[in-house]
Amino acid sequence: MRLVRIIPSLLINDSKLIKGKNFTNHRYLGDIYNAIKLFTEKKAHEIIILDKSEVKENLFYKTDFFKKISLECFIPITIGGGIESLDDASYIINSGVEKICLSADAILKKNLIYSISQKFGNQSIVISIDVKRINDEYLIFTKNGKNLFKKNLKNLLSELENEGVGEIILTSIDREGSKKGYDIDLYNEFSTILKIPIIANGGAGKDSHFNELFSKTKISAASAGTKFVFYGNRDAVLINYPNIDFLNNIQKIYEEY
Repeated sequence: MRLVRIIPSLLINDSKLIKGKNFTNHRYLGDIYNAIKLFTEKKAHEIIILDKSEVKENLFYKTDFFKKISLECFIPITIGGGIESLDDASYIINSGVEKICLSADAILKKNLIYSISQKFGNQSIVISIDVKRINDEYLIFTKNGKNLFKKNLKNLLSELENEGVGEIILTSIDREGSKKGYDIDLYNEFSTILKIPIIANGGAGKDSHFNELFSKTKISAASAGTKFVFYGNRDAVLINYPNIDFLNNIQKIYEEY
């Protein structure tokens, strides 16, 4: 049975919800707590929260917002950003969060991946990898798309799986915020080389883009930001999520794939 997941991915800075395009020109959208509360009410499959705060004391998991959400949110949450140690990961997971998310350069800290997987299990670790397509090759970038990470993507994915990672968020920087649909070539090329799930991210602009992804690839999880926080051609701020009929129909279609 193929269980599909559609996941809002929220970007925050100093506990404020923000969103940009191609990792640039971020704008303030509102209160992160209210956004998460609305996605909970809309019965989102999961929520991913990625924090780009530069001051460690301002990281989301260190705030009262986080404590409140961990008590009141009853859907699975993944938290990423500023997690540098087993103590950081332990605090987050022991607060009731299902998964922690590390960046691609976490492979340089193999002991961290190993220690988290040993304590909490592989399913608790997600790695976020951001790629750009340059000369028909997918290259990895870190630090919000600024720094080229000199590792082959296929090799890195295999290495992370072997190190005990449970899931990969694979983001197309080229498509991020574009509302043009997912990079089908990217997910067809890399989804079949791993046994662990890949979450596709970057490009969703309408419900049909989820159908396209699931029908044309082996991917079972789709994440999106712009699709779920903006509405219309002028990008009016509106928290939205597919209705229950769409979710039920899409699950029925793909559960036998």
